Amino acid sequence: MKYKSLFFAISLFFITMENKAQTEQYCMHYPYNTQVGISVSANLQSKMRIEPQSDYFASSPSWGAGLGVHLYQRIYKWFGIQIGVEYNHVGISFGGTTNPAQYFKDISTKYYTDIFIFPILFNASYYFNGKHGLDISLGGAPLILPHLNAPEPVGISYSRIEGGYSEEEDYWRFAIGNYPRFNFSLYGKIGYNFLFKNKNTLGVAIVGSYATESYAQGTYSVAKKEGTKIESGHVSLRNTYVGVQFSYGFSMKKLLCNPN
Repeated sequence: MKYKSLFFAISLFFITMENKAQTEQYCMHYPYNTQVGISVSANLQSKMRIEPQSDYFASSPSWGAGLGVHLYQRIYKWFGIQIGVEYNHVGISFGGTTNPAQYFKDISTKYYTDIFIFPILFNASYYFNGKHGLDISLGGAPLILPHLNAPEPVGISYSRIEGGYSEEEDYWRFAIGNYPRFNFSLYGKIGYNFLFKNKNTLGVAIVGSYATESYAQGTYSVAKKEGTKIESGHVSLRNTYVGVQFSYGFSMKKLLCNPN
């Protein structure tokens, strides 16, 4: 009887250890329930849209930078939701001339825009082992634009940039206005996460944003000194870009090895 009890106890011990190992192996793929993170990003912004195509004005993509914080909450297995707030400093480059033969010689400058972005993302985060994981997020991002401005030497205003007469006595005018304070973009990212022993993470991701509508509209025109119009059209700015994001996540609540 004594040996049977000992055999039963040893068998129960190994069964318990095996179940624990299987559970821990299962939980390894979802190492935390709740995480707070910080991120920095560099973005290549989409260029200004100019319609119709102009012989006098053009725009090119330019760099922007951002800083953000986010909160992640696991919902089921490797699926979760992520909400955050990001501050982005965006530059829109453009150039122009009143003489197409001297393209970009008369003016070259940028609009600078500050944008607050509030991503709301559905997240899939899966760790292949104790160190390496894949992170995919898709969702939307409401925007708030505090102001829009442009630097010297062209002239500074929240809604207008104007040019003067050239040597050929042509006159150009460039104006951005009618911009809403609120907007919305589709938002997504895919990246790699490195998992530390304390369940904190270090990540790098490709991020992208596509604006459903422009956040500023305006007009441009080129005319002779006496007022004869040479060319005119419309311009618009969109919060559309592809960038690289680096992030660090602090796991506030580790997974208790009881996955849903």
